[in-house]
Amino acid sequence: MQEYVTDAIVLSVRPRGETDRTLDCYTKQLGRIEARMIGGRKPLSKLSPHCDVGGFVKIRLVEKNQLTLIDALRTAPSRRLSPLTFRVVALVRALTPRGVPDGRLWETLKRTVGEDEESIAILFRILGYDPVPASCEACGDTPVSLFSIPHHEFFCDRCGSELPENEVVYCS
Repeated sequence: MQEYVTDAIVLSVRPRGETDRTLDCYTKQLGRIEARMIGGRKPLSKLSPHCDVGGFVKIRLVEKNQLTLIDALRTAPSRRLSPLTFRVVALVRALTPRGVPDGRLWETLKRTVGEDEESIAILFRILGYDPVPASCEACGDTPVSLFSIPHHEFFCDRCGSELPENEVVYCS
């Protein structure tokens, strides 16, 4: 049995079974991970209030057959999250592999989550998806302005207008 204590940013929280949740987060030492939050759906859960999407937390994990969240503590005050923050965490969740830590990505997330549109451009470059030399997947036009998260492709304004709003990130 292995125990980890690390800083993390919460990328998503999903129901798992009747009383548990699955926490998806990007950590400083472990990269992107999924951990089981036992009793996370119960009204009196001690962990759930600290694990808001886009929030920075210090977490304690135990690994036996799977990662299990044992303790969580919010390290930054709770604030109203902007739509930009949700786009940033969706982008990181979609484009980062599990279990591969990246110190540069962690520092960029820590510094820029929810700050401004520049954070999106910086994250694209760190993740290897620079929109500057890219062209639209549908028509080949440049410059591109949208990135489709499920397809990992760039689109221009005209072609991207047909995509569902919740599946795209604006990159310019």
